[in-house]
Amino acid sequence: MFGKKKEKEECIRICLNGVEIYRGTMTDLPLKEEIILGKSDEFFNDPNPCFIHRSAVRVRLLAELEEAEKQKNWELWNRYAAFPGVDSVERI
Repeated sequence: MFGKKKEKEECIRICLNGVEIYRGTMTDLPLKEEIILGKSDEFFNDPNPCFIHRSAVRVRLLAELEEAEKQKNWELWNRYAAFPGVDSVERI
């Protein structure tokens, strides 16, 4: 009635040495707080981000992680995601 039906977001599975450490959507992926604050300061000159800046930073970081996933760049995942030692990500 009010527009298109929202598509269900694809889930991901993150593993460390073959052991699943996260299963959920990219949107819900926990990111390190210090990364969010640092990037907010870098992008918006806002070290104490409001909800809007925090959300914008998350969108940019998640886009970077999706690109890193394609390149199997786990270093970026380990820097941004709140999990130690990510060594694989798969779409489920």
